[in-house]
Amino acid sequence: MRLPLLAGRQVHAALRRLGFREIHCKGSHVKMEHADGRRIVFPYHEEMDRHTLRGALRDADISEDEFLAHVR
Repeated sequence: MRLPLLAGRQVHAALRRLGFREIHCKGSHVKMEHADGRRIVFPYHEEMDRHTLRGALRDADISEDEFLAHVR
């Protein structure tokens, strides 16, 4: 499935719904952590590149389908 173009705020909101919390923000990048120790870093831009998002999700061990279920 092809990931849609999303804004950083949409990615941030979906990750919060997945149980991640923001632990650090520097410049335009946000670092979030899950209670089980998984971490994800992504750029908080107006429009996020699909490949960047796919790589960040892979690094945090989040399936694309699971992530898309939490995007509104």
